[in-house]
Amino acid sequence: MHLMSNFHHSNQTSNLAVQLIIVLVYLLGLYFCLTSWRENFKSSFLKKIISNSDKSPNNFNLSISDIHLTQLYNEMVRFDLIDQEATSLLDFKNVLLEDWGNQRSRIHLKMDGPSCREFYDHLIKTFPHNSITLKNLFVTSGLLIRPDGKKYNYNTLKNAPTRSPISKQHEALEAIFQKFK
Repeated sequence: MHLMSNFHHSNQTSNLAVQLIIVLVYLLGLYFCLTSWRENFKSSFLKKIISNSDKSPNNFNLSISDIHLTQLYNEMVRFDLIDQEATSLLDFKNVLLEDWGNQRSRIHLKMDGPSCREFYDHLIKTFPHNSITLKNLFVTSGLLIRPDGKKYNYNTLKNAPTRSPISKQHEALEAIFQKFK
C-alpha cells in the first residue's frame, strides 16, 4: 500500500488504468488488514492473557484437556498405579485442576518414591504449560498420598533419580505417557 501511494504521488500521468490499479491495491490492503484482525485472531491473544493472569498459587495450573485427564486416569488404573476404590475420576480431576483448599479430594497412589518422581517427570514433559513443582505436587498440596495414607517425603522424591535411575513402574509409566506424544 505504501509503495503504491509513493508511486501515485510520483506518477503525474492521468492514466485511468494506473489510477484504478492503485485504488484496487489500497482496497485489497485494507481488506487484508481488517480480515486478519477478526474475532478469532483477537480472541486467541485474549485467552493467553486471561489464562496467564488467572494462575493461582494454590493450584497446579495444569493445562490439560478433559479427555487427556480421563485417559491418564484410566491408564493409571489399568496399570494399577492408582487406588481406584479410594480415588474416583472426579477426585482425580478435582485434585489436578481445582484450588487445593476448595475440595476434599485426594489421589491415592500405589507408587513408591522413585516411581512418583518418574511420574512427575513424565507429567511435566508431556504437559509443559503448567506450574507444577515436585514439592507442590506431593508435599505442599497434600493431595497425592502414599498407599498407607501418608504424604510422600520430599527428600525421597527429590533424590530418587540418584538412588535408582529406573523405577519399579518404569515400563508402565513409559506406556502411559507414550499415548500422549
